[in-house]
Amino acid sequence: MNPKLKVLIAADTFYPKVDGTLRFMEEFIKRTKNIFELSLLVPDFDHKKTIKGIKTTFLETSKIFQLSTYHAVKFSFKNTKKIKKAVKEADLVFVQGPAVASFLSIHYAKKYHKKIVFYTHMFSWKLFEKNTPLVISWLFSGLVKKIVIRFLNKCDLVLLPYKEIRGGLRHLGIKTNMDVAKLGIDIDRFYPSKNKNTSKKKMKLPPKIIVGYVGRISSEKNTIVLLKAFKKLDPQKYHLLMVGDGRPEIVKKFKEVKNCTVTGFVDNVEAYLRAMDIFVMPSLTETTSLATLEAMSCGIPVIVTKVGFMKEYVVKDRNGIFFPRASPTLLALKIDKLANDSKTMDKFSRNARKTVAYSFSWERSINKMKRIFLNLSHTQKSR
Repeated sequence: MNPKLKVLIAADTFYPKVDGTLRFMEEFIKRTKNIFELSLLVPDFDHKKTIKGIKTTFLETSKIFQLSTYHAVKFSFKNTKKIKKAVKEADLVFVQGPAVASFLSIHYAKKYHKKIVFYTHMFSWKLFEKNTPLVISWLFSGLVKKIVIRFLNKCDLVLLPYKEIRGGLRHLGIKTNMDVAKLGIDIDRFYPSKNKNTSKKKMKLPPKIIVGYVGRISSEKNTIVLLKAFKKLDPQKYHLLMVGDGRPEIVKKFKEVKNCTVTGFVDNVEAYLRAMDIFVMPSLTETTSLATLEAMSCGIPVIVTKVGFMKEYVVKDRNGIFFPRASPTLLALKIDKLANDSKTMDKFSRNARKTVAYSFSWERSINKMKRIFLNLSHTQKSR
């Protein structure tokens, strides 16, 4: 009997944060733990929660520096030693990005002749541009982009969540082989509410029209535009639900609004989604936006910016609508118009659920990854 392929999942996010990257990791682990021997290399945000049965190496983080809501992994001898050990023990390193832990894992995986697969959840340089002062961004964003490109070119394969990214990455100078493996949704977990009022009551929300958002409350997510738009709506009629956490100075502005709930990071996202009437994703930069797909799976009409893969799977006037990302006034008008059109709300709800159920399957996507990893391992052994 052949030994299991040893796969190290290296990431710059972990519990208690629950973002799209971590939800992908959960699904990947759930569906491959019997096929591969899995281990994790992640930041130490909260030692209390781990994934049962999965060996986890925790890296110390800096409390001083953070990018968006990601505390940076420390450059230290102790962390370097841990990374080297974890990489040496693996056959293949599966990198999730977007920062220090990921890139150090790539460096040592290359040094120790391990296969490297990088999944493109986000673009690090865009995260840097949107979360640093303008002068620093102007001076260093080009350098950050060059560093990212250099590390991606060290990988054996870059996995893309949708094919349209490929041309842009090639244009930037990324020569590594690329393949597409779409993100999926667990439609048995993310399903529509049977009764909106009951769902709202369960989450201790008022019986108003709930406008919701899930994700990091940060600059690159453009959440201030959502806040400005919400302030233009009737406070007697609407309530804003922000599921997530983020930059303290931005979170504070939401918490100062009387008819707004900020949950912090939660592990029952689906319960909050089912309480929403309209979902808004105002982001300036996205690849797939797992949060938007999860909202659609819950049958929620969505209003989004025309970025990333959202511009493909959100179809105007069928399962959602778009708004100009710099216009809170137009966003407010679109929210109010949609909320007052029950026929369109019902149509969007039905079609959103159908879009996800028909086109976004975890099984299909992760089965493809399994085949890719096994083929890479066979190539490595044959040399």
